[in-house]
This record gives sequence, structure tokens and C-alpha cells, in this order.
Amino acid sequence: MSRAPQHERHIPGRAALVVVDVQNDFCAAEGSLPSRYHFDLRFVDAMVPRLQRLIGSARAVGMPVIFVRTVHDESNDSPAWLGRLGDDAGSERASVTCRTGTWGAEFFCVAPQSGDHVITKHRFSAFVGTNLAITLTSLGIHSVLFTGVATEVCVESSLRDGLFHEFYVTLVEDCAATYDEAAHDASVNVVRKHFGLVTTSTELIDSWTSMGQTGGIGHGGQ
Repeated sequence: MSRAPQHERHIPGRAALVVVDVQNDFCAAEGSLPSRYHFDLRFVDAMVPRLQRLIGSARAVGMPVIFVRTVHDESNDSPAWLGRLGDDAGSERASVTCRTGTWGAEFFCVAPQSGDHVITKHRFSAFVGTNLAITLTSLGIHSVLFTGVATEVCVESSLRDGLFHEFYVTLVEDCAATYDEAAHDASVNVVRKHFGLVTTSTELIDSWTSMGQTGGIGHGGQ
């Protein structure tokens, strides 16, 4: 199979927008991580309006939007997962973060609409133990645009696995955020150097607008 030209990786009909873990426990001031561990939400707060605009633009041009959410409970909290940090920190966070049926697990300032897709995950990567790859393939998707939180954890983990599942991957750097600017920048650089493309929401929206004006946008996910 021939490689897709760079500009074709971001067009409706080939690409899907994936929104990772934009949930209360990660993004709201009252959420478990920001409130208990004093996470800095400045970068998340600045990112969300850009993400909202990008989601609306993707829907308008017929691009599939896939919301990924993390949920944890006793059915998926394995000993290895709880003990991953080598002490009680992993267990402590897991016991309060995105618990099944809680407010913290609900989406933050974004929400699926009719025609969108929702994937529930239990680990950092949106591909582990989920049907995300099947959903993308069934929609005829070749390329995935990743957004959400946290850039260097669940977003980057999902992006890497997207490549390993043979999708073209792109990080939308201004629609991903974390709690530390240096961690975000490091993740962006790693992605750009090793795993995929890096773009911005403005570049995407401008390209979609230009394609629409020239009759180049095809609607739908096929």
C-alpha cells in the first residue's frame, strides 16, 4: 500500500478525530487529580475552547469524532496496574479517579452528540482492551488525529498504539494538554521525531475550510 501524502492524512473520509480523557477527574478544579494533588489546570483551561471549536469543525465537515473515556473499578484494577509506581501512589490515585458511575468519570465541557462514537478504556492507551481499532477500520479510517489529556500519558500512549495498529497518526498539539508545560513540549517533540505528524487546530480548520471552498471535502466516514 502506498503512503498517504501528508495533506491527505487530515481530510474527511480518511481521518477521524479522537478526544482522549477530557473528563472531570482530570480537567475540573473539583476533580480528583487537580483537587487532591494540586495539578496545574492552566494549560487544560486554555486548551478546552480550542478543542470545542475543533470538534465542531470536524462534525461540520463530516469527520467522525470518537470520545475516549477512562473508567476504573474493581473489575479492572489489577495488582500490576495498582502497583505500577512501586508504592501506594498508583493504588491511591486509582481508588479515586474516574470511578464507574461517578461525576468524576463524566466528560468535561465536551460531550458526544448523535453520530459520534464513545470508547471506554481502563488503561492509558485507548487501544488496550477496547474496540477502537475495529471502530476505526469499520468507518474506513486510515488516519487518526489525537487530542485530549494528558499529552504525555494517555494521549501519547494512544497515539503510539495507533501507529502500531497501522494507522497514520497526528498529534493536534494545541488541543492536547497536561499539567506541566515542559512535559507537554517533550511529548510533542517525541511524537514529531519518532511517531507521527504534529499540527494545530488552526491549520486543520483552515485546510478544511479551503477544501470546502474548492469542493474537495467529501462527507461521511467512508
